[in-house]
Amino acid sequence: MLHSRSGEFTIMGCKRLKVAVIGTGNIGTDLGERLLTDSDFELTTIIGRRANSSGLQRFEDRVPHIGTNGIDSLRDFLDEFDGIFDATSAYAHRAHWEILAENGKFAIDLTPSKIGIPTVPILYDLIDKLRIKEGIKGNFSMVTCGGQSSAPMIYAMTKAVESVVNVEISSSISSKSAGPATRLNIDEYIDTTENLASLISGTNQTKAILVLNPSEPPVMMRTTVHLKGEGVDLQTAIDVCLEMENQVQRYVPGYEIVVTPHLINRNTISATAKVTGAGYYLPSYAGNLDIINAAGVETARRFLVEDIGTETP
Repeated sequence: MLHSRSGEFTIMGCKRLKVAVIGTGNIGTDLGERLLTDSDFELTTIIGRRANSSGLQRFEDRVPHIGTNGIDSLRDFLDEFDGIFDATSAYAHRAHWEILAENGKFAIDLTPSKIGIPTVPILYDLIDKLRIKEGIKGNFSMVTCGGQSSAPMIYAMTKAVESVVNVEISSSISSKSAGPATRLNIDEYIDTTENLASLISGTNQTKAILVLNPSEPPVMMRTTVHLKGEGVDLQTAIDVCLEMENQVQRYVPGYEIVVTPHLINRNTISATAKVTGAGYYLPSYAGNLDIINAAGVETARRFLVEDIGTETP
């Protein structure tokens, strides 16, 4: 069980984490399927708001506890898990976190709520700014799919300039992979993605764009970053970007830099990444589900299973 002592979270006794998923849309369903295949986790609970939702019905007889009353079910099943993966909405996560914090549970936040510590697994040990003091211990924010896919490129480009002037991030995903909560949280998506770009690059001049593309056949997820800076060293941008690609591929095999860093004018670098989904739920075009859920699972593995899970009381 996970206990809270003076704001510190520790897991007592067992390294295999018992976890819940709240939210049974595209993200939550993909995440549930992913967790069921991962030996570091025991998926004990799936929580939705409607008993007849296709997401909940999918996990009947596969997950021990099925909750159909949203936040009330969260309260009912608190003894069944160490923490949750929240795949609902930014607004709902605030209420969920109040309950979790009071009961010493951790949260991996897949919503753009900005409550917890913004976390990109490969950058956590590399960028001091991402060990930020704002954000709440025990709550890890996965920011957005665009944030996760752009962060390695932003980091590489930032290493290649003497100073950053501005950053622009544009992500395009298939509209089929964007559920109601994603559409409801577009403003929060923009704000949270821009905040991550600022943390990495050191500039407040950031802009994020999300395109929901309705084309058929569905488009693959792509994210393009433009970074304007002074004193550009293009080769450094290329070298670091490819290094970041290799590191991301350890937990998101479908992450690929398809347009390596190049100059679009004298002081602006551009690069593009494509994310091919692993197909846990939706087909491979849904790379947006893959990258944010893979980041969430990797975060829990690195900072809860490995670090906290091996502590003793």
